[in-house]
Amino acid sequence: MLTKAPMVLLIAVASGIISGIAATALTLRVLERFTILDVPNQRSSHTRPTLRGGGIGLAAGTLVALAIAQTNLVGSTWIVLLIAGIGFGAVGFVDDLTGALPITIRLALQFAAAAAVVAILWDHASQGMLAEFLVGAVATFWIVSFVNAFNFMDGINGISCAEIIVAGGAIGLLARHEHQLALQAAAFALVAGAIGFAPFNFPTARVFLGDVGSYFAGAWLAVLVVLGLRGSIPPEAIVAPVALYVADTGLTLARRVQRHEPWHEPHRQHAYQRLVVLGWSHKKTAGVVFTLVTMCALLGSVSLLGSVPGRVAADCGIVLLVVGYLDLPRRIEHRQSPSPRGGRPSRAFRFGADR
Repeated sequence: MLTKAPMVLLIAVASGIISGIAATALTLRVLERFTILDVPNQRSSHTRPTLRGGGIGLAAGTLVALAIAQTNLVGSTWIVLLIAGIGFGAVGFVDDLTGALPITIRLALQFAAAAAVVAILWDHASQGMLAEFLVGAVATFWIVSFVNAFNFMDGINGISCAEIIVAGGAIGLLARHEHQLALQAAAFALVAGAIGFAPFNFPTARVFLGDVGSYFAGAWLAVLVVLGLRGSIPPEAIVAPVALYVADTGLTLARRVQRHEPWHEPHRQHAYQRLVVLGWSHKKTAGVVFTLVTMCALLGSVSLLGSVPGRVAADCGIVLLVVGYLDLPRRIEHRQSPSPRGGRPSRAFRFGADR
């Protein structure tokens, strides 16, 4: 028989999903009325103008679930999540409406929101002043970096919902295993919002998350990771579900900087974008990402068992999965390149479907 706490959480998740669906449907009508569109260009992975800003529905579903589950939230958890989600989401919302928010202003506002989150979390820290400052600086940088990484990765149908559902669900289960009810409730609240939004974005996108949605979800996930690490959950377990997003963005930006290309401008050099260019559908690409993120999360959870050999082997497995994903476009390109004799590719690829 369910105890009160799990029952409240189930009600919260169900309410979040329903609210996410309703809020996204309502948002669609508003976006259509004001014609807020993402118009494709040569760097896009879609070919039709599509509404953007549907992440408002995801945020609404998440916040409803959080409000119902808040009996499980203690201390500053719900405060920092609201500051992170709403703060970053507001910056994204302004950018969705104007499309012209300078990057310096965006980063300044993002760092301000992240610093506010960290200041609350470390208000009663017991470390020395220097150690507290260093940890806080790293946490602030992590939140801002992951929010932008998440935004960069939100480029094809379903990929961000896949990441949120797997990463949020994994962190929620880890928190349940470690008896951290606040973290569990916060993680499953985000999953509820993503499930409510998903039918509008996958397999065919009627609307995109937009910056408001990707900033909101990215900030929420980033704070969940910080909360998990503060709660002494093994680093591999809490980081593994987001490792693929971090690696894809990190490697892509490093390559762009090396080539002296503007790192913040839109492009199609991420591994998932290159797969679409090579002919993979959005559904297939998002499915591969979903599978790999799930496998990484499962391998990360091995760290909970306490076996050093098993932990090392699982960590190596995570690295191999991520490296294999990053190298996948190159291997496909090599397989499809003309033979030395001038032969044609062994298999024809079509351009990816509309985003």
